[in-house]
Amino acid sequence: MKYKLYRSFGDLNKQIKQHTLVAVEYGKDIFDVTPALIRAVNDELSNSPEYEKCHTWANAPEDIPSFFKVKRYDYMIRGVVSPPNAPENILIDFGIIETDTEE
Repeated sequence: MKYKLYRSFGDLNKQIKQHTLVAVEYGKDIFDVTPALIRAVNDELSNSPEYEKCHTWANAPEDIPSFFKVKRYDYMIRGVVSPPNAPENILIDFGIIETDTEE
């Protein structure tokens, strides 16, 4: 299977044209590519100039919530940015599209 990872620069459920392709991974299923997707999210966030001195990580992919209007993505993954001395973390959603390898 082929998994395309897109970064949302706003709300994952809106502003679809503002999403940017970050990575493409191949594997037998979502569980097979989870470590690579987490690494791609972390690399994307840690290499962003605005998060230069921040700690970053990502959670495992999960299904898209049923209340989402946008049906483009099959999964989502949440990246977390922890700025030093900040009162709260910054959450950034990434969408994942699953297709056959030939597509």
